[in-house]
Amino acid sequence: MARKKRITWTWQPDKGLLAWEYTRAGVVLASSDGPRPVGDALAALMDVVSDLDDGGQEAEAHRLMEEWVDMAWGLRHDVDPVVREAIEEACHEWWEAEADEE
Repeated sequence: MARKKRITWTWQPDKGLLAWEYTRAGVVLASSDGPRPVGDALAALMDVVSDLDDGGQEAEAHRLMEEWVDMAWGLRHDVDPVVREAIEEACHEWWEAEADEE
């Protein structure tokens, strides 16, 4: 059975804006505070992942990072080249780290 997603997001490709919410047990724990430029919104979510990891919640950070990678990879063709390159680099680093752990 698939796990319920923790991140809900809304993508406005025509404007380059992304909004997201991190929800757990029906409670919003963090958000992008509305639509933001995609690079800023993705960076803000990465900050949440880092905070969870630094706070000893490695499993939750891992789960959110998996969702980040899925979301970001799906957006990569609809963003400017600089953001696309950053997304591709971050995703490839994640996949390489995951392969090293196995």
